[in-house]
Amino acid sequence: MFGTMRSGITLSSVLGGISKGLGILNQAIPLYREIKPMIGSARKVMSVLQELKVNNNSNNTNNSTSNNKTTIDIEENKKIVNESSQSAPVFFQ
Repeated sequence: MFGTMRSGITLSSVLGGISKGLGILNQAIPLYREIKPMIGSARKVMSVLQELKVNNNSNNTNNSTSNNKTTIDIEENKKIVNESSQSAPVFFQ
């Protein structure tokens, strides 16, 4: 009568449930300890990727303006070459 209550819960069933819970915790704690550094590393990787994305976007903006300047420089150089070639003698036509 000591191990049984009115609701039908026995001491052995309570101890069995506690034992199962502790068994699950004994399996989960090592997994958590293994996964925790990976989660921290994943956060760092995401922050690095975001920084790279920001830097890449700013570099693309700078590249587009430098490409425009390069195109203008090339066109100016072509004009200079055309002007100088008009004053030079023509050997073959």
